[in-house]
Amino acid sequence: MFDTFKVSSGAMGLLDGIADNVIKRTKDNLTYRAGDVATSTVTSGIKKGMDAVKKEPGPAKPLENCPKCKAKLEPDAKFCPACGFRLIVKCEKCNVEYPLGMKFCKQCGEALK
Repeated sequence: MFDTFKVSSGAMGLLDGIADNVIKRTKDNLTYRAGDVATSTVTSGIKKGMDAVKKEPGPAKPLENCPKCKAKLEPDAKFCPACGFRLIVKCEKCNVEYPLGMKFCKQCGEALK
């Protein structure tokens, strides 16, 4: 799910503030009710979840060689010049083209085939 999820730096700062507030309030509440062990378990889980959101993937790496015939490719090629192999996938829902290797459409979230 996080393959195509992108967050701007401003939004990430906001998320960090919200996460810090949630962690602090959760820690205070759990410490009062359940003790330190439960508190550290829950707050570490929240931190791990936020770290997963922060690790956004970079753009798909352009292919250097054709997956079919291994010919050298131009960085913006849509088809292999040697064998004609299609190097792009198209979203069936919104018709946006992506390089091979992308799994989900950035526009609508549809799985790319």
